[in-house]
Amino acid sequence: MALTLSVSLTHPEDKPLILAAEVIQAGGIIVYPTETLYGIGCSAMHPRALQRVQHLKKRPEPKPILVLVRSKEDLMPLVREIPESAETLMNAFWPGPLTIVFLASDIVLPELTQGKGSIGIRIPSCALCLKLLDLAGVPITSTSANLSGDSPLDTIESMRSVLTPGIDLYLDAGTLPASKPSTVVDLTGPSPRILREGAVSLDALRAVLPAPGVLW
Repeated sequence: MALTLSVSLTHPEDKPLILAAEVIQAGGIIVYPTETLYGIGCSAMHPRALQRVQHLKKRPEPKPILVLVRSKEDLMPLVREIPESAETLMNAFWPGPLTIVFLASDIVLPELTQGKGSIGIRIPSCALCLKLLDLAGVPITSTSANLSGDSPLDTIESMRSVLTPGIDLYLDAGTLPASKPSTVVDLTGPSPRILREGAVSLDALRAVLPAPGVLW
């Protein structure tokens, strides 16, 4: 049975996160809390781990997987370009629950893009995620901890019942406060386009990018 370690979302101790980072570096899969929902995490640079995540979610068809990074510097190798609209959104909402979809660079694994040529990325705002990213030293996936099509799960016990045996380690911060998933904005086309409204509202996006042609 996968190990479960208690963690604090705001003041995480080193020991459980060091172990979680080692699991990620070895190609393993963890469940961990973010500022919005529990996520399924693995190295975004490990093809077999990414394949395992797709299988674990039981998706009818594989979908692109969004990733977390520590900083804008970590963003650069993964994307082909950073549009001006992305700079505006990043300055307004990063770190935080806004996922931005960029054109993927050539180093991004096909297991992440699934033939779409794009990659969703965000910098999280929670201390635990940032520390885990720093210890792991790689971008980490952040797909919700549930089966495809189901509602996100909010306790480790409920996740164990549906995700076992695919998870190698659980980081348990208790039941998270009710929250929406990250908002997803696609910047790969001629105009920004919202793919999912979540924790960042449409009104907040419109206030930052009010220009004509923005598909809010």
